[in-house]
Amino acid sequence: TNNDIHQAILALGEPGTFMTQDVNVIQQQIERMPWIKQVSVRKQWPDKLKIHVVEYVPVARWNDLHLLDGSGKVFSAPAERIGNYPMPMLYGPEGSEQVVLTGYRTMNEVLAAAKFQLKAASMSARHSWQLTLRDDTRLELGRDDRAKRLQRLIGIYPVLLQQARNDNKRISYVDLRYDSGLAVGWDATYIEPGNSNRQRTQAQAEQQ
Repeated sequence: TNNDIHQAILALGEPGTFMTQDVNVIQQQIERMPWIKQVSVRKQWPDKLKIHVVEYVPVARWNDLHLLDGSGKVFSAPAERIGNYPMPMLYGPEGSEQVVLTGYRTMNEVLAAAKFQLKAASMSARHSWQLTLRDDTRLELGRDDRAKRLQRLIGIYPVLLQQARNDNKRISYVDLRYDSGLAVGWDATYIEPGNSNRQRTQAQAEQQ
């Protein structure tokens, strides 16, 4: 913001006269802000500085501590600058940012076409992938045949959802690291305390 830039320039001390101001020093000072991608500073006669700033635009959170822009560049920014804007959470070894971002985009496109919402993607040092859906269902994809395994998930998922409803459970994870077939983990359906009280009240009313 303009205030951030103003404070950064003031931190240099007395600005001096128009002729003695060093635009390179001012530019370097602004570039120290980690969310700034590019800066140009020039003088405009008789007494102005023209500053053009390009900020990084975050598209994902990276390893819980940083952010990624659309090209996979890692940067940081204060939480108040990001707000609560929903972004996917990506995880991977240092230096794998572009690989993870590209992999996430490819798999998210496949899942989104089938109405799945992807919340997080993680790639291990051995390039094994784990995805998390918006409802916290975990998908174990492994290293190979990811597209094929996702299609297998999409085909079988309606059956799994129906089984979850019938058994009053939720899908905890789906392990797709098999040449054929899959393994499913189940959790008991969580009922909020308020909901359980209402259910008891309804049951008592029905008995009366």
